[in-house]
Amino acid sequence: MHGKIILLLSVAATALATPAVAQEAPSATSSEYDNAGVGDIIVTARKKAENLQNVPLSITGIGAQEIAERDISSIGNIDNLAPAVFIETAAGPTTSGVVANIRGIGGSDATGVSDYPIAMYIDGVLMSRPNALLFDMVDLERIEVLRGPQGTLFGRNTTGGAINIFTKAPADEFGLEEKVTVGTDNLFKSRTTLNTGILGDSGISAKVAYSHEEQDGYVKNTLSQGTADPGARNSESGFLAIHGDVSPSFTFDLRADVTSARNAPIWQQLAYMNDLQRAYFSQSESLGGSPLIVSQNYRDKVTVANQPRGKQTIWGTSMTMQLDVSPALTLKSITGYRRFKENQAVNNFGQGELMGRLTDGSVGRVYMFDYPDPARARDRQFSSELQATGTVSDFDYVVGLYYLDQRYTSATTQRFTLVSEVAPGDLRGANTVFFRDYVARAKSYAAFTQVSWKPASIDGLEVTGGLRYTHDKKKLSQANVYNGYALAPGEGTNSWDNVSWLASVTYRFSPEILAYARASTAYRAGGFDAGGSGNPNGYDPEKVISYEAGLKTDLLDRRLRINLSAYITDYKDLQISQFVAGSSGGSTKTVNAGKVTFSGFEAEATAVLSDFLTVDGSVGYVHPNYKTYLYLDPATDTLINVADEVHLAHVPTKTARIGAAWDIAQWDDTALSLRVDYSYKNGSYTFPLDRVNPYNPYIKHTAKNELSARLTLKDVNVGPSMNLTIQAYGENLLNEKRRIGAVDFGSLGLATQTWGPDRRMGLTVIASY
Repeated sequence: MHGKIILLLSVAATALATPAVAQEAPSATSSEYDNAGVGDIIVTARKKAENLQNVPLSITGIGAQEIAERDISSIGNIDNLAPAVFIETAAGPTTSGVVANIRGIGGSDATGVSDYPIAMYIDGVLMSRPNALLFDMVDLERIEVLRGPQGTLFGRNTTGGAINIFTKAPADEFGLEEKVTVGTDNLFKSRTTLNTGILGDSGISAKVAYSHEEQDGYVKNTLSQGTADPGARNSESGFLAIHGDVSPSFTFDLRADVTSARNAPIWQQLAYMNDLQRAYFSQSESLGGSPLIVSQNYRDKVTVANQPRGKQTIWGTSMTMQLDVSPALTLKSITGYRRFKENQAVNNFGQGELMGRLTDGSVGRVYMFDYPDPARARDRQFSSELQATGTVSDFDYVVGLYYLDQRYTSATTQRFTLVSEVAPGDLRGANTVFFRDYVARAKSYAAFTQVSWKPASIDGLEVTGGLRYTHDKKKLSQANVYNGYALAPGEGTNSWDNVSWLASVTYRFSPEILAYARASTAYRAGGFDAGGSGNPNGYDPEKVISYEAGLKTDLLDRRLRINLSAYITDYKDLQISQFVAGSSGGSTKTVNAGKVTFSGFEAEATAVLSDFLTVDGSVGYVHPNYKTYLYLDPATDTLINVADEVHLAHVPTKTARIGAAWDIAQWDDTALSLRVDYSYKNGSYTFPLDRVNPYNPYIKHTAKNELSARLTLKDVNVGPSMNLTIQAYGENLLNEKRRIGAVDFGSLGLATQTWGPDRRMGLTVIASY
């Protein structure tokens, strides 16, 4: 590792030793900002390329320059970029998953049990599984965060919103780039990217990239040197892009990516136990086992033993073809295939090997609730979308067909010990094994259209309407075993039909001011829970209608951009996913909670204060109002309305961000710039009901105060054909101790908490040829 650091610093020193010419007047280096003010960002949120300021919905667009300044290379890096958006790395039996929410709607389950209400797309291909999203993405062109229901153009499971990520096409000219990063916790990342340029007169160009990443876990394993530190990463990634201009009217883009990783889950600290559990497991050390460690304090008495690295493989390919028939008709097809597999054992409580007295009086290994045997997950997905877009007279239109076929399999072995007091002071444990094995299949068919009318007689007016018909079919097959006894087969099959619609009116009062109002609907497909002895009924679809109004402005000669939006969103049969653990094992249960209204507002602003200083920021607020939340009371076996008890789980109600980009100096093509960002999110609950999760008030997500900075020296010429870019960065500069996750194991009487990383520093060098 020291050799890598020396090599990197040597390269940087070479660059800094290059003579600099006389300093000229500073100027903006971002392609999205020029001396005229805030520049345009082109997005495809309505299946066509258009200026973000003309799109009548609440959308945040991040262009290539800002992506490079922030060094964004995965979905996990975009948490602080948009208001009312929450994205965190998931804890538990996955190392490549995220927990995401937009405007209060999202999920807490980062597995394949249920569908997510936020659709995530890469190059137009749906990434439907949140446990397969953390992988290296090469050379990003733009990111679009669409807030609110997107049911007509993006379909099922967009009741919260959609995130679109696009990679750059191969360059027209030959180029080679090497990017190396070293940082805290022995981080070492390298990426080699080769652009072939256009090959002869073929119109075909290609890009190939290879990435390697390794990093120690930010929590150190103090009990065992033979297994990984929690959060440790080691991955290899490959990326291929081929672009073809076959003719003036026909193009194609082929993309392929693969990531192979051996990672360890992040650390879960045992924070709370009931008296019975604590009395039983605290005997471990006296019986020859490891000591029991329970603490609510920040990373207090870290233990962690027997945490092996898991194996994860994520790969996929896509083909996009476009035929420009005429201005009235463009045909486009997007076909994608993706696969994911993971084998991962999990030490849920960060303990050593615990020993306890069993029911027969003998002493043996005991478990709180662990996955000591590798949990297996497999997913394969095929999707295809056909689009026809164009302009006829005063009408812009899009018409499309969509198909999705998905198969997800999971096999997990849960081991836990049920504790009982057989006589006063005599505690015994019964080791329990629950093997959960299921296959989930889903198919979805959709047809959609959206038409925008821009009457020539009323300059600045646009009226848009859209419809989407969706048919979903799902099937769940289970073969679960409890303590060696096969449970009744859990079979469930169902299908649902839905029509979603959109209506919006937009009026541009002047080149500087646009206002819009829209109403839109969406739905989230129903489904089935895995676990237990059967699940024939499942849960119903979630339906939503949203009303939104917004204002988009470019003021003061385009030096001040302010975008505002306010919304009211009504949900019916809102799906709530909740982890439930008890004597029959643990699983994620989804219930249709009832009726809830989310209301709120968002504001985003960018101010070009001078040719070399730009300030931007945003605020967001969401307010939930649960009208009906039905809960099955286990004491009476009846449904009761507990709407007045419900917490908004995993979602901060207030978000804010402010940042500044300062172009400090420029020497010919070389520029020195500084980017500083501060973001805030208030604390949030982990689970919706305290009566189900008694430790819920104590394991809340703490508020987030994130300060980061990046100092970049760009385009240092060190030869006739080589440039260097050097970037020093710091994250969590306030060194905030923040709880980012927790699990309440309910009736088992246990709860864990997960802490985020400390301050992180690093240095990146990019050599371009």
